[in-house]
Amino acid sequence: MRNKLVIFTLIMATSFLSRAQLYLGAKVGLNFANVSATFTQTSFEQKIGINGGATLKFNFSNTFGLQTDILYSQMGAQSKKVVLVDDPTIGKTTTTTEVLYDLSYVQVPLFVNIEIPIKSEKLVPYRFTENIVGIHLYGGGYFGYGIANTISTSVKDYLVDLDGNKSTTIIPKVSGKNTKFNAIDFGLAFGTGISFNLSKVGKLTVDGRYLLGLGNFNSNRAFVDGVKYPVMKNSAIQAQLGYIHRITKPKRWH
Repeated sequence: MRNKLVIFTLIMATSFLSRAQLYLGAKVGLNFANVSATFTQTSFEQKIGINGGATLKFNFSNTFGLQTDILYSQMGAQSKKVVLVDDPTIGKTTTTTEVLYDLSYVQVPLFVNIEIPIKSEKLVPYRFTENIVGIHLYGGGYFGYGIANTISTSVKDYLVDLDGNKSTTIIPKVSGKNTKFNAIDFGLAFGTGISFNLSKVGKLTVDGRYLLGLGNFNSNRAFVDGVKYPVMKNSAIQAQLGYIHRITKPKRWH
């Protein structure tokens, strides 16, 4: 009975995939990445990085499909911690500590894709003869694996002594790899985009998506705040420009 069920499932899956229209392409874009964490007297700011790689898209109808990518993606953030110490023996010292979290991942998202084709031959009638614009909405999740990390720390002390004299001490920047960094990342992803037919088989795509990390890359206690090890999660807004090429024969769906 189980063998029959397996065979039936394979037949149905093969039939389903045979009806799919397959697109293969490439994309490149920018990450506006950040880190969610609670460190004492510390704020996190966006870090701009790049992303790019290959994309594979299955359309099972005019309005429904699946999409997966394999991307190189630069994540991370920049943090700033400001501590004011008022010492009656020397004066007031403001210590500013800035840390750059430069994290590089291979990311593999998987999306359910809803297509909204728009018949817009009137826009450029002299060049396009089919639908030239389509809007797509998608959502799903992603898996990421960290392939590199560089943590850069710089410290600056600003002293106003008891006589009102001011001085600044800058400690040289220290950079290096944190070996306790947890490389496994995963989370939710969703976005929208628009595609333009360049030919009967090729499309230009413009996408915007948001990654909401659920994995804690500080689970191995790589980064400490006093005596605590805060949970640290990635997030990013991604803007992408891509091209996809249909590699199967056109499908006629009813």
